[in-house]
Amino acid sequence: MQKRVANCVPSCYDYIRKEVKTLKEEITFTAKQVGGRVKERRLELNLTMPELGKRIGVNKSTIQRYEADGVDPKRTMIINGLAEALLTTPEWLTGLSEEKEYDTKTLCQRDIESHIAKYLDSVSVVQGEPHQQLLTTFLGKMIDLYSVLCYHFSDAMAEVDRVAADEGLKESLMRYAIESGAITEKVYRNEMEAPIEDMKRFLDGIIHIYDEGRTKVSMGELFGIVTAAEERLAEKKKIRGTLTNENAG
Repeated sequence: MQKRVANCVPSCYDYIRKEVKTLKEEITFTAKQVGGRVKERRLELNLTMPELGKRIGVNKSTIQRYEADGVDPKRTMIINGLAEALLTTPEWLTGLSEEKEYDTKTLCQRDIESHIAKYLDSVSVVQGEPHQQLLTTFLGKMIDLYSVLCYHFSDAMAEVDRVAADEGLKESLMRYAIESGAITEKVYRNEMEAPIEDMKRFLDGIIHIYDEGRTKVSMGELFGIVTAAEERLAEKKKIRGTLTNENAG
């Protein structure tokens, strides 16, 4: 038994030593190094010290101190606040990662979560769970419609960019004294009119769900607007996929 314990001691010691080494390797920057990264990122974003201070609720002299004297990486609340204000990650500020920026999806998620939090606070004042659920369903359907709109917006912007880069088209327009802005407007409106109209119809339908008589809009009709928009988008994607395959062939 004593022999087994004796044999275990060196191996246990090696294990502990390795763990300590790992922890040392994971130790974050010094305070001064964190301050250096705060300054680096602030300058990259073309922010003044007062502007950064305003974002996190402190004055210019505090930011000046952060950059000159540094920030203790263990002060999580300050680090997180600075990271959010500087559109970066706490890990990058403290030296645990070289990934400086959030990807676009993460930034969008953070933005939308703040709006959702605001909605959840406001919907709580509505009396009765069924009413709260109805509002949440409406919001969900609006998001579905907005998702459809995003695809149309993407196509509209791609076409606008294509028109803007088409030198031959510009020459033709100049020949006939047509402003390129007029073409851009038409391209954009043609692509965006349908999804915007769907959103208008949906919002207008909410007004009429409790109507009596012919102006009443049923839930089936209301949600049918969303379904129809999604089906049209799916058909559009299908046609585009077919054309892409034909061109590739």
